[in-house]
Parts: sequence; C-alpha cells; structure tokens
Amino acid sequence: MNQLSLAPRVGRAQFSTERAQAGLLQRQGPVSAPLTSMLDRANGWLKGQSKATVPVRFEVDDQGETPPALHDDESYRLTVSNDGVRISAPRLAGARHALATLVQISNHCGHLPLGHIEDAPSFPWRGLMLDPARRFLSLDALLVTLDAMALCKLNVLHLHLTDDQGFRFQSRAYPKLASAESYSRRELRTLVTVAAERGIRVIPELDVPGHATSWLSAHPEWGPRRSPVPPSSRFGPHEAVLNPIDPAFQDAIDTLVGELADVFPDRFIHLGGDEVNPAWWNESSEIAAYMAHHDLGSPAALQAQFRALLAATAARHGKRIIGWDEALDGGAPATMVVQSWRGATARGRALAAGHDCVVSSGYYLDLLYPADVHHAYGPDAPEEELLVLEDALLVDPRFNHVAAGLKWTQGWRQPAPSPGAGKVLGGEACLWSELVSEELLPVRLWSRMPLVADRFWSNQPAPDDFGGWLEASLNHLAAAGIVDVPHASRTLLRRFGVKERQLPAVALLEPIKWYGRLLGQAALEARMGGQEMPQSRPYGTDSPLDRPVDALLPESLAARRFGELLAEGGAPLLDECTRLLDICAAEDFIPELMPPIANLRLILQTVVDVATGRLGQAEALQRIAKASGPSGEYIVAIAPPVLAWLEAP
Repeated sequence: MNQLSLAPRVGRAQFSTERAQAGLLQRQGPVSAPLTSMLDRANGWLKGQSKATVPVRFEVDDQGETPPALHDDESYRLTVSNDGVRISAPRLAGARHALATLVQISNHCGHLPLGHIEDAPSFPWRGLMLDPARRFLSLDALLVTLDAMALCKLNVLHLHLTDDQGFRFQSRAYPKLASAESYSRRELRTLVTVAAERGIRVIPELDVPGHATSWLSAHPEWGPRRSPVPPSSRFGPHEAVLNPIDPAFQDAIDTLVGELADVFPDRFIHLGGDEVNPAWWNESSEIAAYMAHHDLGSPAALQAQFRALLAATAARHGKRIIGWDEALDGGAPATMVVQSWRGATARGRALAAGHDCVVSSGYYLDLLYPADVHHAYGPDAPEEELLVLEDALLVDPRFNHVAAGLKWTQGWRQPAPSPGAGKVLGGEACLWSELVSEELLPVRLWSRMPLVADRFWSNQPAPDDFGGWLEASLNHLAAAGIVDVPHASRTLLRRFGVKERQLPAVALLEPIKWYGRLLGQAALEARMGGQEMPQSRPYGTDSPLDRPVDALLPESLAARRFGELLAEGGAPLLDECTRLLDICAAEDFIPELMPPIANLRLILQTVVDVATGRLGQAEALQRIAKASGPSGEYIVAIAPPVLAWLEAP
C-alpha cells in the first residue's frame, strides 16, 4: 500500500497500485435529497470520465439538512474497493468532504485506485474573507467562489460589506446607505442557501466605528461633526468615524444587525473595529463631556465601551460578535472572537485575554506573496515559531525590495503576558480588493488559496516538491471546470497588451510585493523610512486594473520551472536561455514592460555567460544586483534563484 500524494492533501490515505473502474458516481441504496444533490455536484466536477458508473454507498448517521455551524463533525471514512465506493460519516458535512476527495483523486489519477482514507479537519474554522466594499463582486462571482471553496474543503465565507468606499447591503430601514452596486436581500439569501448546500457558513461584516465614510456620506448626522461627508474613491487612511454615543446611530446599529440576522443565519457577525482614527472624537465637546462623565480616559476606553454595546446588541439578535485585533485595545467583551491580523503577537494577546481567535496574520493574499510563505504559518503554531517566520521575510531575497517596509510592521509586536484560556478556532485568508477586480479574482485568489486551504485542513508542513504540489493544486481546480488559474492569467495578459510570442518572457515577471503597488513610490519610501505620511496614492476605486502587472500571477510558475533548469544545468538550461533571450530582444513590448524585460535579458545573459565560462562570479553577482530591483511595479522572478545558483558552492 502506498501513500497517494495529492493537493490539497487528505488525511490518512493508503492506496494500492490496483485501479478500480473510472466513471461517474452512482448512488447505491436510499439516500436523502441533500446527499443526492451532493452526488450530482461531484459528478459535475468529474471531467473527462467515461460513461461507466461507479457505485457509491453512503453510511451517514445524520442525513438531516441543517445550516452549517461551528464545530460540526466533518470527519469521514472513504473506501474504494472492487465493489465500488463506501462513504461513512457522522454528518452530511463529512460525506460532502468525502465526495470532494473522490473528485480530487479521480481527476488527479484518471481513475480511482483501491484504498482507504480516514480524514478530518484540523480546525473548525477554515475561512476566506472577500472585500466587495472597495471593488464590488457580483453574486455570480461569489457563487463560483463557493464551488472552489467546497472543493478545497473551506467552510467560512466572510464578506466585508462596508468600508469607506462602499456600503453593499441594501437596508430596508436605511435605503440611502446602499451604494449603487450592492446586494439585495434576495441575492444574499441565495448566497447563503447555495453556501449551506456546500457546507459553507456566510458571515457578514459591518465595519464600525471607523472605515465609515460610506455611512456618513448617506447619514452625516451619525458622525461627531454632523456635517456632510463626500463619498470617497481613494484608498488609504480616512478620518471619518461614527459617533458611538449618538442614540440615533445606536438605534441604527440595532436595526442593521437585526436586518442582517434575518438574512444570515450563522451565529456570528463581524463588526470590524480596526484602524479607528480618533481625531473627530477628540475635537468633539459632546464626546469629551461624555467621556469625562463616564470616567473614560482615552479614545480606546470609549471604543471598548462601544464594543460592549455592540456585543449586547448582537446578543439580542442571537449573534456573537467578531472584531479585528485592535478590539483588544482597552478591553473587549468576553464573548467576542478576535480576528488577528497584525502579526503573531496579536493572536497571543487575544488568547491571553481569554478570547477565541481566528488567525489571518500570514494569510493576506493581497500582499502578493508566494504560496510557500503563506503555507508555512500554522494557525496554532507556537508564537516563537511564527516570529521566526516573520523575521525570515526580512532576509528572503524575494522581498529585498520591501524589506525595510516589512521591518516597519514589527512595531505591532506586543508579546502576551501569559498563556490564556482562549482557543485558536482556525484560520482565514483575506483578499482585500484595492487592486482586485472581479475579472482578476481567479488570478489573485486561487493562485495560492488551495494551499492555504490545505494548511487549514491538514495543518501539516508542505512536501519537499512544493512547486509540483502548487501546480497540482491548480490543476485540481482546472480539472473540475471551476477555475483555470494559468489560463486566466494568460488570457488577461493578451488582453492587456502582451503578444502571444512574448508570454514566455513576461511570465517570468511578478508584481512587487507587500503594499508596494498600493502605496506608490512616495508613500512606500515614507513607510519604509519608518513614517506614515499622508502621501497621495496611485490607485482608487475608479482606477482601471487593465495592465500586465494586474494579470501576472503573484507567484511565477515559469520562474519555479526555470529554477529547476538551473539545478540541472547543461544544454537544456542554455537552450531555454537562448529561447528567452530571442523573445526579450524584440522591440515591440508595450512601454511599461521594456525596463523589466531589459532586466530579465541581463539576468538571462549572465546565466549564459557564467555557464559557458565567460564570466566570473563576482562580476555576475554585480549584474544580478543591478537587474534584481523593481522596475516600476515589476520584479524579475528568476533573480532570486539565479542569485542562489551563483552563490552555491
């Protein structure tokens, strides 16, 4: 019996080399309507199968259809024999995951090998946060996302529905709040229903009291200034903040939470709490008098009191609140779940204060990090291990161009005083949408999310062949007909001005990392210099995302393959360099690609010159140093592996 290597991985899996008949899955014996729907969905994901059928027998203790909830039993046992497939599970959730595994195995192998699996998730919370507040995502895009999530065994979709740039929930009581592009209650109920059929909980977020420009453009009376607030299309810090002591606003929050509770059945509701600028509170005589009367010595204390109000409001509607880790400042309600995003120590402080925690630090997909960086973080790993991983980015050659900025984030570190009673519920990857439109979603989200999902499910280190594993994970989604990430990137690159014959060279480029693109050069240099200055940023909600840098994969698969050629050396390496140099020699790249392509050309020529003995190490390293920095918003992805090749003994 042999282990079967798959991406994402399953639990204990033992298979023989014998193969069972491939084909569509056919239920054997009586099953409930939900199981029938699951089986039909799985067959839709089985691509290229013969018309033959494979019998499937279900042994599910509880086949009742109930909304998914935290701590549902999602375990299953799966056996493939010459007689067919047997799926055993305590609940429908486990049967659903077993079918996803069957699809995974069949599409990966082209058949079903004989064997047995016992599998269960490491964490009950395996989430994805999407941000339709800044750039709207249609219901159709969200429904496709649900299918991909189900195939990757994710079980929480967190929707960031409000921010400075948009309010995406159509409230009946406050219709002026909704942005032009927003979700109706019917659309959201459809989303919740479809998600539940796939075992996914949907959690809405109203971000308060900061990130509130969209609120105050519609209802300026809810702010401390009570004066008109223009809508905002820009990104970056905003001063707009809601007035936590205003009875009308408190009534509005009560009403809005009630409306959301009517649409979203999940026990949890996210109420934000991050990045609150207290400037408007500090200038308000009304708020100053209130704080003095209630002995609130700081804006943090005022916000802590407001969080207690939010928790009580939510509880009246049967909800438990979640807040970003800033909610720890000044104290948070005991029942609140903390979503930690500001480094490893935020998780430690939440747990020490007795709060359950959902970990997002390490899983910010909008930072354009490679998949191995995200996968290395375990949601429940010891804090010392996580800090080592954070520090390792400072010396990773892939991040040399933003290393000073990464060091800036160490200012968030506040070690916890002692272990506490809180529990790590799991992890949640975040994709903030400043630079993500709906058509870019496949490239930005699913290029790395399958392996993050693996970490949330298996909580195991990555296999040695990480590049092959990453590509297998992308093939898994493509084979099911849900999303083909490399094809999506190539299609967009051609649409955005890259010629077909230029694609092999352009595919060796990547966007700059961290917040480099979002901040722009002036703000990036300010932050990397240890300051947060009010610099103008190059992007807003009306900025088109239609350039090659938008369509590039955050992690170049072609660069990984080039690294393998470097390790092998010899004629295949020289032949590939010659082929790429011929492409780079063309003069018809669009103007913004000319500088990074020139850097790529220099690096490739350096490899050839070193491999043929025409160039020594010292001069070669100087060339690579010259060509490895950013060119506008691009970097050459083969620079780090070439540097390692040159420095190898």
